[in-house]
Amino acid sequence: MKKKYSLRFNPDPNWNFDITGNRYFIGLYELCKELDYQLQGREDMKLCEIGSYMGESTFIFASHLLFKEIHCIDPFEGDEEFNKMSNRTWDEVKREFWTNTRHWDNISLHQNYSYNIHDKFPNESFDVIYIDGDHSYNSVIRDLKLYMPKLKKGGIICGHDYSDPHPQTKEAINDFFGKEPEMLFQDSSWMWIDN
Repeated sequence: MKKKYSLRFNPDPNWNFDITGNRYFIGLYELCKELDYQLQGREDMKLCEIGSYMGESTFIFASHLLFKEIHCIDPFEGDEEFNKMSNRTWDEVKREFWTNTRHWDNISLHQNYSYNIHDKFPNESFDVIYIDGDHSYNSVIRDLKLYMPKLKKGGIICGHDYSDPHPQTKEAINDFFGKEPEMLFQDSSWMWIDN
């Protein structure tokens, strides 16, 4: 029986070897600290997380107590490389999501694809948008185009996997913004601040 790794809490030491040890965990904590610093003074903040998977990143966002509402978007279906690598089914992934997010009542799960439900959210409704869904070039560009209008003025859009193992993610972000992200973190999270 294969050992069941997770993306942040128990990463496979051989997976994405350029990001090892606790950097998966610590990097997102660093991003949260930067969010707190950049957005200080705002009240009733809302986060949209596109691609929540097992809810480990959701757990980290929620544990910082920055957000009044956290909206998670994930279809829990489709081809997912990490499901194969960690020997998991989508049912197991969804159960892990609920286990990891069970302590907070400000988390709403929208089980769907981000492009199907973007109209559900009014423009300028989120202080932070974190993109970690499909990592193909076209999908990242589509999420950026559909969700940038959902960002409040002065809000922050950020995401995961700005790294060499995900060249299409890097290319899409660079093309959309016309430059590299303003900030990068140990777990390959990235940040762009809307000024």
